[in-house]
Amino acid sequence: MRCADLFISTRIMLFLVLLLAPKWSVGEDRFEQAPIFYGQTQADNSISELQELLDSDSTKLDYDDTFGYLPSLLENLGIARESQVLVFSKTSFQHRYISPETPRALYYNDEVYVGTVHRGDILEISVADPNLGAVFYSLSQLKSDQPKFIRQSHSCLQCHASSLTRGVPGHLVRSVYTDAEGFPILKAGTHVTTQDSPLVERWGGWYVTGTHGAMRHMGNTVAVETDYDAVLNMELGANLTTLPAKVKSDNYIAAHSDIVSLMVLEHQTVMHNLI
Repeated sequence: MRCADLFISTRIMLFLVLLLAPKWSVGEDRFEQAPIFYGQTQADNSISELQELLDSDSTKLDYDDTFGYLPSLLENLGIARESQVLVFSKTSFQHRYISPETPRALYYNDEVYVGTVHRGDILEISVADPNLGAVFYSLSQLKSDQPKFIRQSHSCLQCHASSLTRGVPGHLVRSVYTDAEGFPILKAGTHVTTQDSPLVERWGGWYVTGTHGAMRHMGNTVAVETDYDAVLNMELGANLTTLPAKVKSDNYIAAHSDIVSLMVLEHQTVMHNLI
């Protein structure tokens, strides 16, 4: 085929793609249009089912004076306490409670992710919905006769429906350079963590318990900010088998942030987004 013919064919193919492509409204998320109608569609997932059971008095959430509804919620959802991983970067909307001394805890199973912070106002929940993808909820940590899961949209979707999640509501694990107070040093760059990420780019702002040989990661330590970047001593955070003493274990329902659980979490979140 001559170059001129190839150029014409390419232009025709491009025209057909543009002609036949869905007419997305400017500024409107695609998932809010047909056939998904994300915000308008009734959710049907593990959390909505649990709410129905609570409303019908078929089950209940017990309140714990130390951890609020967390232990009972994990039990009702079949989430193992051993799945616990801890993140100390201020990368949650409850960031005022998060620090290297008081990291945020995450727990998960095949469908549901639960986040909590020490003395936080709510439990943060995301769930893989078979029709909608990731759906986000909160549960107040104030004791109530009728606990209620509140579906969240805009506050969560600002980060969880972006190019970082392929443009759809999804789950996200990030690795950042974190200062001594837990603030991300954004000028040093960040990494979206997947199963393909090299270990040297993983777990910045996370605690990591478990051995990993000669390989190094960004976890367990804070960075020193420079004029244009940040410096991180990865040797300090390598092959730790226990949490740092500054993290009070009584504030958490498990005493670790296991490296295997972290790796499973990163793989699963990417797969949920792809599915």
